[in-house]
Amino acid sequence: MEPTEYKGWDEWAKKFKPIQNHFYPDQPETTMFETYGEEVEFVNNYDHRYVWTNLTGEMSDLVCAGYHYVNRIGYYITEVPWDNEDDYALLSVEVECECYNEDGYENGEYGKADCKECEGYGMITRYLDED
Repeated sequence: MEPTEYKGWDEWAKKFKPIQNHFYPDQPETTMFETYGEEVEFVNNYDHRYVWTNLTGEMSDLVCAGYHYVNRIGYYITEVPWDNEDDYALLSVEVECECYNEDGYENGEYGKADCKECEGYGMITRYLDED
């Protein structure tokens, strides 16, 4: 079965419906669960088909079906279970700014310091929900 890629948080959340983190009842928009303490204990006791992991990579952020440990930021529990353990939502990607300069490695600046787009970083985070 081929994995499904969901484009951005909104598409993924609309389909799977992440639940509120009940450890923060006064913050209804909080849906991520921590990777330690009582929050991760709660997640670990949940049916794995309802668990998703927010992962960060070198050039992107993802929400992937199931439990993952390497590069994890946190967990989500959803009302709707996943069908394929290879499904994921691509949340953001890093793209090169117009001012990107690979030769900037020597001084730690890959972009121009006065660039309004990347502020000298040389890379720009693009969130898929912004397209």
